Amino acid sequence: MKILITGCTAQQASTKTALRTPTFSALLAKAFQDGGADVSVVEPSVHLTVEELSEYDQVIVGIAPPTSLSANKVYPAFSIANKARKIGNLALFIDAPEPYKLQASLKSVSLNVADLTKEFYQRRKSYSHLVGNPEVKADVYEFNEFLYTQEWPTTYFPSFPWSNPLAVVQSIPNISAEKLVAVNLDAQILRAPYVEPQFHILKEYWTCDSVGTKWSLNVTATLKYDVISSRASRWEKESITLERIKKSVGTLVTVYRGNEPWWSPVLAQSLSVGVPVVTDWRSSSLIGQEWTHLASSIEEMTEDERFNLAVAQKESYLRAIPSWQETIDGLLQTIKVTV
Repeated sequence: MKILITGCTAQQASTKTALRTPTFSALLAKAFQDGGADVSVVEPSVHLTVEELSEYDQVIVGIAPPTSLSANKVYPAFSIANKARKIGNLALFIDAPEPYKLQASLKSVSLNVADLTKEFYQRRKSYSHLVGNPEVKADVYEFNEFLYTQEWPTTYFPSFPWSNPLAVVQSIPNISAEKLVAVNLDAQILRAPYVEPQFHILKEYWTCDSVGTKWSLNVTATLKYDVISSRASRWEKESITLERIKKSVGTLVTVYRGNEPWWSPVLAQSLSVGVPVVTDWRSSSLIGQEWTHLASSIEEMTEDERFNLAVAQKESYLRAIPSWQETIDGLLQTIKVTV
């Protein structure tokens, strides 16, 4: 079985990014590879031909809002996706929170409110091909129209045990519940060796996966310690991120509009180094009492109590998610059903 994975953003298509931090596309590729598939994670290119793409059982393309600043690879990614759509081996994935923004961006391009050929986007990959090659331009706009007006093929998205797939369907009406595949890949992150508690470290800050959201700001207002970003920059290596998390009181995993959760590798990273996690307890409490604590109450715990809470959270989380092998089997079955 041959699989190609690419996408519109560095998070989705760059192997260099995946070496620095866990990404959904890299973990997805790892699962398929461990299942025996021949997987290629590639930078998108307008030069990939129909003949080359036809060699794959599935071409999985990460989708991002075409007007987003982070979608610097959207032109070649949409070009590949449109070819694969016509071949019949296309699948999609979305990996960024607030999917309603994707629908709004597709609409703006479809209604000619946003012009993807304007000079503002000239630093994007393959911009010259978009404005100078009629076939590439046709592929890009045709695929945008497809996403906006027609039913999407099999679409993967990263999930927590308490994620609500219906919220994704409501945000993107052209995704049917039957073709939306929630995938939890955290078993791979949590395979890290057991970490001994480091009680001698003075912990005087929290880490958070997204410090600027309404939820995280509201929680921050209840705390006596500062809240800093789990990851200082997109260039930071995972080992440095883990050291920062390890020295924190705990980790805040944010929720977004309507208190909707969205997967972040920071949750599993935090549990892997023995640091407790706080998210919206109304969702996370689904898997156990240890997920009902408020951040302010965790601040008042001793170091020993916090570590024991993190251990309990990790144990209940592992019970709530598929094993790595179960995840692999489920993904391979999805391809067999769709090809």
